[in-house]
Amino acid sequence: MAQPRTAATTVAAPRVQVIAPAQLGATALAALRARGIEARLAENPDPGDVIAWALETTPTGSAAVELAVACARAAEAGYPVCLLAPPPRGGGRAGTERVAALAYLRAHGAALGHDVDAWLEAVVLLVRHGLPRGPRAAVVAPHGSWLEAQALLIVSEAETLGVRVPVIGGDEPTDVVLYDPAHESPSGSTPGLHVPIAARSELAADPAALHGARAALTAIAMLGRAAERIAVGLGPAAPSASAELAVDDDKLRRQLGKLGTGRVGDHETKVLLSAYGVPITRQAVATTPSAAVKLARRAGYPVELKPWGHDLPTEPAGCPIERGVSSDALTRQAFTAVLTAAGKGTTEGAAVIVRETPPTGREVSVSLRELPSLGWTVILEAPGAGQLAAPAPLRLIDAQSLALQIVASRAGEPEPDRTGLANLLRRVSHLAADLGDRLERLDLPRVVVGGRGARTLVIDAFAELT
Repeated sequence: MAQPRTAATTVAAPRVQVIAPAQLGATALAALRARGIEARLAENPDPGDVIAWALETTPTGSAAVELAVACARAAEAGYPVCLLAPPPRGGGRAGTERVAALAYLRAHGAALGHDVDAWLEAVVLLVRHGLPRGPRAAVVAPHGSWLEAQALLIVSEAETLGVRVPVIGGDEPTDVVLYDPAHESPSGSTPGLHVPIAARSELAADPAALHGARAALTAIAMLGRAAERIAVGLGPAAPSASAELAVDDDKLRRQLGKLGTGRVGDHETKVLLSAYGVPITRQAVATTPSAAVKLARRAGYPVELKPWGHDLPTEPAGCPIERGVSSDALTRQAFTAVLTAAGKGTTEGAAVIVRETPPTGREVSVSLRELPSLGWTVILEAPGAGQLAAPAPLRLIDAQSLALQIVASRAGEPEPDRTGLANLLRRVSHLAADLGDRLERLDLPRVVVGGRGARTLVIDAFAELT
């Protein structure tokens, strides 16, 4: 079993360079020096020191690209930049760019956070104990202690949001073990980096102790995620990584050959997605009521019908759908109903999509955008999680990180299929990056993330080609 790790005592602790607005910089210097850490203000960071960088505003894409150079250089030296940034706010394209800019910095090794206390604790953790292997933390606390109470409160808050906090067992990986030095230290057989913690700064007898359970756990998560990212490589995945996905190149080439420029509807976009192994609804196009009945029987009742075409709105924007169609007669009625609702009637070329009834689960939306300076970016939107992003094509770790943000909508609900969502996101990101200049945008307005064995798949999609 892995042995506990502690801060090295034979190597001098690194210095800290603080880059921050004047008032915050002065406060950070005072706080770090009070804990015996050598710190100074700097304008241009030197390699080899710990860098505590605080931004006044969320960076633009071009600013993030410039800052990412320093972040990558520090990450490669083993001391990721501890970066404090305001959380992104606002909507529209500017809001998306701010979210994507922060994601770009994370992808280039920054230990990014939005809380000042956690930012300072991350600096102390890095100076006093070094970089943890990952973000998995265990809390060892006697029954009835302040540390147990704080840990239980944090777990309770997470579970209320639908997040299941794992219980660390004997064989579970642990990167950091938090303990109160006022009580018995954890067993030497407990794996991970052992880090002492105090309830508040005025109660800390150990200069190496972190202050406050919430700030400490957030700091561990910041540095641990940066460490995992550094271990697998910085920046987006190489385009050649799509070779791992078993892409059907012939199917992709045939479909692209059939498509011109402009908007591409749901069915044709899903053919492109399926070439990359992206899970989609089983569906087909019918041009007559009789053909729709045959397809419905093949799919298995109940089915759903929606109009076919490249000029239709997305389902969230109002595309007409007949749901729960459960017989041949209802299929014929639904055929006429959706075409009439779409304003197509029985005009030449009018057709419908007949598809299986989608599984239940959490609904999210995914879009791919080529943003100024940042390039192709995956944008994931989910109720309760807001807007999330990562540079494309996704590394597996980025796909998993995005998927981990999807929580059950209520406590007690089954865990979402995060593995399935990560697989879907990764495949979609490679499709967008590989199409390159041929693709203007790719949107998946409805993706269902299954739970308790249900599938995760694309329900609605469209693309724009150039």
